[in-house]
Amino acid sequence: MTRSLVLTADDAGTDPDADREIAALLAGSPLTAVSVITTESGAERAVGHLARSAPHVAPGVHVVLPAQAPPGGFDDVAGRIASQVEALRRATAAVGTPAPDRLDSHQGSLYGLTGRSYLPEAIGFCARQGLAFRLPCGLELYGDGDPVLAAAEVRARHAGAVAAADAAGVRMPRVIATHRGGDAEARDYATLRDHYLGLLGRLPEGTSEIFLHPAPDTPRLRERCATWWRKRTWELRLLSDPAFAREIEREGIDLVARW
Repeated sequence: MTRSLVLTADDAGTDPDADREIAALLAGSPLTAVSVITTESGAERAVGHLARSAPHVAPGVHVVLPAQAPPGGFDDVAGRIASQVEALRRATAAVGTPAPDRLDSHQGSLYGLTGRSYLPEAIGFCARQGLAFRLPCGLELYGDGDPVLAAAEVRARHAGAVAAADAAGVRMPRVIATHRGGDAEARDYATLRDHYLGLLGRLPEGTSEIFLHPAPDTPRLRERCATWWRKRTWELRLLSDPAFAREIEREGIDLVARW
């Protein structure tokens, strides 16, 4: 059985201290990938750090839609995707690093597995632009214990999207996984580490993705992320924990940059 893992840091571009740490991790830890948010002011800063520490890394575009959608949803999603991709392309071109090679979906905003779906727009854009898309082919890890993702209607919508992406030649990860709770659910560092160590043992054959949100402990992080700043600092610690690296090796998992 061959198992490969893309280990991604999400939300780059939102915090200057986190951006520096993520770039350093890409140069000297199991971390292999990064997703950049372009709707805030830090995308160029994040890409600049990558150019200095990890110039080989092609970032993902962490697409963000406004939290308040109009009745019936957004009618201009394809344009919103295009503008965010183009913003990151300009940033990477300016420093001579690889152009973005995939779309991610901040807080699942593009998935639309319930309510209005933006999957046709996202998959169509990826097909036209030759980009991969972070929609898992299987929900068995990300959907653990989630009654919404277990619903038959959601599963059918997901299966249809996977079939459409496959027909269009859009690459997707076999599964995705993370820790979906905040500080209260993570409890403490040892509990969080055990969660991620357990995920490694459950990865199926193929190329999967685990994503985290590593960040250092700063007053800015505590203020901005009041209920989940501890978890972000623990995820930063995890990526430098020898026990985590050893478990990846013990499980025979290949670390790769893309799916």
